[in-house]
Amino acid sequence: MHISELVFRKKNIFYFLIVALFIAGLYSYRYISKLEDPEIVVMIAKVVTVYPGASAHEVEMQVTSVLEDAISELADIESIKSQSTANVSMIDVELKMTVPQEEIEQRWEFLRRKLKNATPKLPKGAQEPMVIDDIGDVYGMFYAMTSDGYSLSEMSDYAQYIKRNLLQVEGVRKVAIYGEQNEVVEIVLSQEKMAQMGILPLQLITTINDYNSSLYAGMLTTGDEQLRVKVSGKANSITDLENIVITGFNQDIFKLSDFAEIVRTYPDPMKNTLHLNNKQAIGISISMESGYNIIDLGERVDKCMSELHAQMPAGYDFEKIFFQPDIVRDAINDFMINLIMSVATVVLILMITMGLRSGLIIGGGLALTVVATFPFLYVTDGTLQRISLGAFIVAMGMLVDNAIVVIDGILVRMQQQGRRSKSTFTIPAKRTAWPLLGATLIAVFAFLPAVLSKDTAGTYVHDLFVVLCISLLLSWVFALTQVPLFSAIFLKIPEKKQNTDPFNTPLYKWLRKTVTFFLHHKFATLTISLLLFLVAIYNIKNVKKTFFPDFNYSQAYIEYKLPYGTTASRMHKDLHEITEHFLKYDEVVLITTSQGMTPTRYCLVRPIGDVADNYGEVLVNFEDYETLNRMKPIFEEYLRNNYPDANIRFRKYNLSVKASHTVEAEFSGPDPAVLRQLSSQAMEIMHQSPYIDKSTIGVDWEPMGKSLVAQYKMDAARRNSTSRQDLALALLTATEGVPLGTIYEGERPIAVKLRMTDKDGSSIEKLDDIPVWNMIPNVNSVDKNTLAGLMIGIKSLEDIKNEIIRSVPLSSVTSGIDVEKEEQIVRRVDGKRTIQAQCEPKSEYNPAVARNDIREQIESIELPEGYSLRWMGEHELQHTAVYNIFRFFPVTIILIVLILVILFNDFKRPIIILLCIPMAMIGVISGLLLTGQPYTFVAIIGTIGLIGMLVKNAIVLLDEIERQLKEGNQPRNAIVNATILRTRPVIMASATTVLGMLPLLTDPMYGSLAVAVIGGLIVGTLITLVFVPILYAIFYRVKT
Repeated sequence: MHISELVFRKKNIFYFLIVALFIAGLYSYRYISKLEDPEIVVMIAKVVTVYPGASAHEVEMQVTSVLEDAISELADIESIKSQSTANVSMIDVELKMTVPQEEIEQRWEFLRRKLKNATPKLPKGAQEPMVIDDIGDVYGMFYAMTSDGYSLSEMSDYAQYIKRNLLQVEGVRKVAIYGEQNEVVEIVLSQEKMAQMGILPLQLITTINDYNSSLYAGMLTTGDEQLRVKVSGKANSITDLENIVITGFNQDIFKLSDFAEIVRTYPDPMKNTLHLNNKQAIGISISMESGYNIIDLGERVDKCMSELHAQMPAGYDFEKIFFQPDIVRDAINDFMINLIMSVATVVLILMITMGLRSGLIIGGGLALTVVATFPFLYVTDGTLQRISLGAFIVAMGMLVDNAIVVIDGILVRMQQQGRRSKSTFTIPAKRTAWPLLGATLIAVFAFLPAVLSKDTAGTYVHDLFVVLCISLLLSWVFALTQVPLFSAIFLKIPEKKQNTDPFNTPLYKWLRKTVTFFLHHKFATLTISLLLFLVAIYNIKNVKKTFFPDFNYSQAYIEYKLPYGTTASRMHKDLHEITEHFLKYDEVVLITTSQGMTPTRYCLVRPIGDVADNYGEVLVNFEDYETLNRMKPIFEEYLRNNYPDANIRFRKYNLSVKASHTVEAEFSGPDPAVLRQLSSQAMEIMHQSPYIDKSTIGVDWEPMGKSLVAQYKMDAARRNSTSRQDLALALLTATEGVPLGTIYEGERPIAVKLRMTDKDGSSIEKLDDIPVWNMIPNVNSVDKNTLAGLMIGIKSLEDIKNEIIRSVPLSSVTSGIDVEKEEQIVRRVDGKRTIQAQCEPKSEYNPAVARNDIREQIESIELPEGYSLRWMGEHELQHTAVYNIFRFFPVTIILIVLILVILFNDFKRPIIILLCIPMAMIGVISGLLLTGQPYTFVAIIGTIGLIGMLVKNAIVLLDEIERQLKEGNQPRNAIVNATILRTRPVIMASATTVLGMLPLLTDPMYGSLAVAVIGGLIVGTLITLVFVPILYAIFYRVKT
């Protein structure tokens, strides 16, 4: 028994199922996880290895290279990217997207084992590699805490208190604090007093470390009781440090405060700071556990923050810098409005063209299909976000296609028969069930490459396929069940007229003449169509091309980078000035500045910037997205004119997060000097392009930097028993200070440093004459004349002690301090040194235009043997994404052809349908050119999806031709009658899709897809009604 007949026999069961699905849909919509973007697992871990005192080149060769060799032995590694700087090696290890999500943690454990095995090969002094595997975590709720009249330490205490409370909120996974400035205790030495009292630096360091350490003294067992043994005297405060006792020359006892100034302060200058409207702030960012509803979690977090704020003293305040729950709520509300508008538009057009009752029946089925999709998403761990919600609107027109075909058949039978019977409503469904199923499956399979692609872009649009698959299959089921049953209930038999032929009207008569005309001039029609197709393909070069459109956030971020070696003080001054100037504009809501690094990854599409004193960020919140676009050129001009030595980029949020710049030419080779020369040539070409913003041109290596080298004079140093370690310790004491441990106030750590100043107490700027002590006293350093003087009584034991522990000026153990140039950073990709020449297009152009303008010139640069060039940036991202989509395209074609062959049991009709598909590009390209929309990755997905829509219409038409022939019609009449009979459902199916897409035209993400589908469908409808009949007549040699 057919399912259409079954629902008539089991009506009550069907009614129950409809109500149950509707209730389940509402429940699922309420509790399904709601996000801003699809959940994408970032398969990257960062390996950090510290090698103190080593240059960038030494780090590269002795640490990075060793670790890269070990990492490359792991399976399923997509890429290994490293950067070696002075003292630090950082390696990004990316897994292939084919690695199952549940195996990722295990792969990182394998990585740790490989690194542990490679650690013995590292040079002495290099620390053990550290693996950071959570760099992809998104902290979607980002607050800034400010205060009036409270110190940073007090603010830090409250930030930690807030963190502990937020971690108790259901759904909160992690809480990160940014901008904390831990205090430092500096022990400032007076070199004269130390010399007078006969105190050695090693003695001082050892004594302070002894008083600053927790010591284990064991457990004492007395009878049945065990007691832990402790040693008192640990320094827990500045007062304790001041009272530490040091022994001098003659066993004199001194307190540390007798010859050193102990100062409690903050680092100067402060690093990794956060400011809100030029006010010192601390950032608090919260990430969500997977599977939770971000909107509900946002409400719980907001409530918790409000309660905590009420408990805090007056003067503390919070500001939302980026709050994903609000963005998701607004996005879902906007999408629901668009969805309702689409449904209303589709239903309205159906009521106008097919009648009120027919329109309401199809509209009811459409609403039921949408609502019934939610439970399936819910039980399969799906989420509601910009992709899945947009998929509903993309599918809107297709969801009514099946119902239109069935109800159109019902209306025709009712008008022809003039009576009501069960067969009147079931036969149209039974006749079209298999063709409609085939067409529906083809529409689903058309989007299959999106789900098979395993790169970031494919993963991002994965839910598009899921929603379309579920909803389209449900629409087929409801077309065969709900439509016949509801038609039997609500449709009335039309009043009998003299002419009962529904196609004997002026409109259909004109249509018959038109179809006949095109059949008569079939070769001329084919020629014109082919010429239009060739013109469209030729003009594809004029279509704008962009990987992904910018998101319509009202916030932008400015990456601000000063020349390498610039002090943190200069960065702080510039960021303060920029903020002060921008706040003068009424269009600016608030400004957040971060110095030294990106404060946190607060959204999926937020790239992480450099970690350096010469790097800063300015986050600017505007009134709305339109205001942002209007103010962008004004701010860019101000920054270019007032900070010419800075590399500045005003950036909007975009999915191209894996590329630093949208246009990048990457050179690889062994010699850094040659790489710099090649990149310089590329940058010179970029400077000549009228499409490129000159202020964004640069390379991803730092300029050659200056370093001071104390030239160790071995002979003189050995005569004074001064080692290289003695020299380094003296320099460290005079510059950054020697770390001596940590004291704690509760849970707050306070670092202790030993530092030396000039005689006037200021920081040392000239190193030539700083004192250098021997870490260990050496009797061999006593002069022979002094020993002889002691023998004859002209020298005393005091003179001997002075020579043993005396310091010498740095100039006596070095041949001078030279300034040398060295690489500040060396980047490698998969073991090869690489350098990128980078730039951004001007705001009125897209990256493809800029790249095409410079491509030939850069590719003509002569490359020495062993060197290579490849294009990165947005070009590489788009090329990879498109390749991963189209490499599965043959699978789609095979499945489509298979279904067509099964449906028609021959090859001619599948070939007819396949020949029609490329002609849709006429509409796609024309639409993009007329609207100025770029051809984005999402538009490519929409273009592929067009295949299913066009094939669906063609199947319905060819199936009707076959039915007409079986009823005994002549081939020519069968073609004409079938075309006339299927004109209304084909046009209605296309019209509902086109009208359903209209709300998406202004959407930043889906606008280009909407244009591509609308243009392709308009032309595709003509193709179905004209091109298919002509090709059928040619293939089957029908006389016309």
